[in-house]
Order: sequence, then C-alpha cells, then structure tokens
Amino acid sequence: MQRLLAQKAVDGLREASRRSVVQGGGPERFQYVTRVTQGQLSKCWTHDPSRKTQHVMAIDIAVEADMEAGAPVIVGEMARILGYRLVRDDGADSAGGGLDIADIGAFQDAFHALSQSMIQAVADGKVDPREAAEILEKYANFMRVAHAVESKTHGCEGEV
Repeated sequence: MQRLLAQKAVDGLREASRRSVVQGGGPERFQYVTRVTQGQLSKCWTHDPSRKTQHVMAIDIAVEADMEAGAPVIVGEMARILGYRLVRDDGADSAGGGLDIADIGAFQDAFHALSQSMIQAVADGKVDPREAAEILEKYANFMRVAHAVESKTHGCEGEV
C-alpha cells in the first residue's frame, strides 16, 4: 500500500513539530503541559534510519504545541500540504481594522532583538549552546509578532 502523504510532506510535518515545540519553550517545558514525555516528543522529529516507520505528532499534541508556541506552526504546515493557508479568525483583530503603528513598532523591536542576538553570537566566530538558545527564543518571539502582523494585514483587505 502506498501512502497519500509523500515523505517530503511527512518531513515537513516533523520539522514543523520541532519548530512549534522549540517556539513554545522547548521539549523540557512542553512535556509538562501535554500527555507525552520529552523522549516521546523527540521521536516526532528525530530521523532514525534504523526505525522502520517515522512518527509524526498526534493531532491533539500538535494543537497543544501550537497553543504553547502562540502560532499555528504545525497546523499551518498541515494546511499548506493540503493547498490551503490559514487566516486568523479573531474578532479583536478584524474589529481593530488591521495594522496600526503599534504593530510596526512591535515588529521592528522583535526583529532588532533577533538580529542583535545573532550578531552578538557570531562575534567570536562560533555560536555556543547558550547563544543558540537565545537566538531561538528571539526567533520564536519574532515569529509570533510576524504572525500577528500577517493576520492583521489580511484584515486590511478591502480597506482604504
């Protein structure tokens, strides 16, 4: 029997799972707010050629991971595989009329914090684990802000 889901799509889901958990605080933290352990979580994104099958995250765990991440990382990848894109359905965003000056400031601040942590990390020619963790934390925050900007921008459609 041949699967409908290509290996490339499965790999994309597994990478999205890893990103979502990291963005939500890492597997050490996430294991305490879900029904699986850190070891079980890592099986959802670690490639092991010796295993006959590669696991993907269960739907309920994926939703919890995205909730912890503050963005639909895994669910967004699922939608992309099916040929869809997610659009935030949030009354507060649409009632607010889309982007405003505060969103621009938040985006700039998040991007600046990310770029500064990257610059400081590579200044000595190597990125140590602490610096990598800081970059990932700043990246996760930047992605949350970028997702909010994207959602609000979709709310601007048809406005003048």
